[in-house]
Amino acid sequence: MRTVQDIERELVEVEDALRAIRQGAQSYTIGSRSVTKASYADLLRQRKELRAELGDAISGGCVLVGWDGR
Repeated sequence: MRTVQDIERELVEVEDALRAIRQGAQSYTIGSRSVTKASYADLLRQRKELRAELGDAISGGCVLVGWDGR
């Protein structure tokens, strides 16, 4: 199982990649070659998964359920 720090580090990397894309660094061309980095949608999906994984790691994987006592 990954540590909270591992997940947080990866989340920072995904956030950095999203920021770079917003600033125009998603693709570039040199001569006849073109390079495209990860898609914005894929990074958004990965960020959502990492946030959920981080929440699970912080809570110890426990789900809190309410009960009104009846």
